[in-house]
Amino acid sequence: MIPAVVTAGGRLDGALAEVTGQSVKALVALDGAPMLQRVLEALASSGVVRETVVVGPVAHLEPHVTHPNRLLAEGDSGIENLSRGLKAVDAGEGFALFAASDLPYLCADSVRWLVENAPEDADIVFPITDRQRYEARFPGTPGAWTRLSDGELTGGSVFLMRPAAIARNRALLERVFNARKSQWQMAQLLGLSFALKFATGRLSVADAVVRATALTGCRCKVLRDAHPHLACDLDTHEEWLYLKGLAHP
Repeated sequence: MIPAVVTAGGRLDGALAEVTGQSVKALVALDGAPMLQRVLEALASSGVVRETVVVGPVAHLEPHVTHPNRLLAEGDSGIENLSRGLKAVDAGEGFALFAASDLPYLCADSVRWLVENAPEDADIVFPITDRQRYEARFPGTPGAWTRLSDGELTGGSVFLMRPAAIARNRALLERVFNARKSQWQMAQLLGLSFALKFATGRLSVADAVVRATALTGCRCKVLRDAHPHLACDLDTHEEWLYLKGLAHP
């Protein structure tokens, strides 16, 4: 049993805010339930999460974050929100789980799979899945893919970390967070040779893990063949239309 942190500070504007009727992304509803509610229910029913702290705009989220979950006021960045959440939970020397709040089809089984399969010798555990596996569950998805020598892959929006590792790498993680939506910016952040291998299709998952470990001083690991539910999130108007069209969670 480990603690969990859910960051829910993301805002919507433009067309996506207009069609969803929400400015706070976590409160966008699918099949009548806000995405944040679905995330909290998945964590609570997983059997591996003992407490959950949500960090975001209190005035908006307070009606949706009920006992035993806790709500903390947001900071000025995603990494600040994560840091606030990690400071509020007691992970000891073990893992804490991070989950985004825009995962409408997160389920208890996927959370439990991640925690039960995490390598004990890791500081950060990042789940990844390939396009074939993801599209078998979400056919016709408009999601983006990272092309590596291992295939077309996407990462989860739920992962595990040891809080001490995050604390000593705050500045780097802030840069990673800001670059997270751009594959090229992420590759550049990790170094020129890394970026060149990425650009020429020669970069492998193993290369990325080795470089991330060297850069952060943390023992970084990936979990392959992750449940697609860990990665299905909402970022674009196209994704909103797709998610609305799904008949079942």
